[in-house]
Amino acid sequence: MDNLTDIQLIKIFNGGNAKAFEGIVNKYAQSVNNFVSYLINNTEEAKDITQDTFVKVWRNLEKFDTNRNFKTWVFTIAKRSAIDYLRKRKNVNFSSLDNEDTDLDFSQNIPDEELLAHEIFEINENIDLVNKALETISVESKMIVLLYNGEEMTFDEIAEILEKPMNTVKSQYRRALISLKKAITLIQAPKP
Repeated sequence: MDNLTDIQLIKIFNGGNAKAFEGIVNKYAQSVNNFVSYLINNTEEAKDITQDTFVKVWRNLEKFDTNRNFKTWVFTIAKRSAIDYLRKRKNVNFSSLDNEDTDLDFSQNIPDEELLAHEIFEINENIDLVNKALETISVESKMIVLLYNGEEMTFDEIAEILEKPMNTVKSQYRRALISLKKAITLIQAPKP
């Protein structure tokens, strides 16, 4: 069942074959777990949140609109589960910028530096350094960076998951890259 599309797996599952759900889990569990793990910075809790995500997917799979993108639906559930966990933990970096409901393009206010995501994720081979830098940005900005770079989602897909306008997502992504680059520079700076 690993070579079937998401829609085929959903139809088979909804037709009464519970084995099809294993195909869904096999396809998305690792990605969801990685996303949640980076997001909450806790690998053990990420396993529980991932499991909770797939329990919710399983409970609601018959209601899924097959005209929608299944991957974005799964990651929306994962995002909400992770946010619930973080809210319970209450030491979350929720930025006031995350509450912007505007389509304004802030690119004119941002210095025109060449900031490519691979500078952050590929050049810095030290995963601890990237994790420390990710902890300096807001949860929502972290989600955007992880979904765009880790899951290779489009800004349209990310906007759907976050339920925000695409231009807002693009602006947050750009600001997040600038913040990450500054954080990495500070972390790497020699201590006096």
